Amino acid sequence: MNVIRQLSFSALSRMACQRLSPESARDLLNNVDNFMFDCDGVLWSGPKLIPGSLETIVKLKKIGKKIFYVTNNSSSSRRMYVEKCNKLGFPATEDDIVCTSYTAALYLKSINFKGKIYLVGNPAIAEELDKFGFQYIGLGPDRASDGASNYFNPALLDTQLDPEVNCVLVGFDIHLSYYKMMKAATYARRKDCIFIATNEDSHLPCDGDIVIPGTGSIVAACKIPARREPIIVGKPSTYGFTPLQKLHNLDPSRTLMVGDQCSTDIAFGRKCGLRTLLVFTGVLSMSDLEQLKQSTDQQTHEMLPEFCTSSLVDLMDLSKKS
Repeated sequence: MNVIRQLSFSALSRMACQRLSPESARDLLNNVDNFMFDCDGVLWSGPKLIPGSLETIVKLKKIGKKIFYVTNNSSSSRRMYVEKCNKLGFPATEDDIVCTSYTAALYLKSINFKGKIYLVGNPAIAEELDKFGFQYIGLGPDRASDGASNYFNPALLDTQLDPEVNCVLVGFDIHLSYYKMMKAATYARRKDCIFIATNEDSHLPCDGDIVIPGTGSIVAACKIPARREPIIVGKPSTYGFTPLQKLHNLDPSRTLMVGDQCSTDIAFGRKCGLRTLLVFTGVLSMSDLEQLKQSTDQQTHEMLPEFCTSSLVDLMDLSKKS
């Protein structure tokens, strides 16, 4: 049984993860109307454009394709993303963008949330919450952390909590502290408290040797002591596709998700029934993908892309070759 299982996954892996060819590039351009892009690692890396990405987006737009930006970054609002896209030359309006600061607020709106939120987050999340009129506390440094000692203080047991808080929302927070972890976990343990996280990305793309922890590390710091799992509204959950599909009447079978991570971007695309393309300009390399292909685990197989290629520029360049 295990041999059969291994062979079946091996065969499926060969069917997936095909290197983008002139034929497959033309197939995508002919049969895809909507192109969804992860941003950091696909279009840009930090403040720098990834070579050829801007030209590719402009060409796709010129031939009538719809362009959308779907990012797990919770440290920017849709307004901020429009500003960054336009500054770099990418055509974008707020209707073209789904970021997790917005998705979190939209999720709370969809469930008709009433109450107060304890926010482990940043001003971008607060901006999106403000648009829906939500109440929240916790933004910025926790003053209780000032002058804190490096050992357990019994005074922690006397920490004052807000009785009105019935939701914990965790995103990227540069001011994460022991006190914030404690408060988030305590609120999350309350009966009927909603627990939400923007995403669980392990780290951020970075050109140097420094490892920059992602939001997943912050979420873990809160969910482990809370002893419960949050609702994840970022990729790979499908919450990011729903608002775009409704607003633009998108056909999943004619939509392509382009990303640099299998566990988020590609898994998201596959869950939503989209076509998928992995590029190696961000988190994953070709050798990383080869290791994933060797796995006999079904969950890993479900993260494999339909196509892979070195960079986004290959999509247009290969389509011109015979």
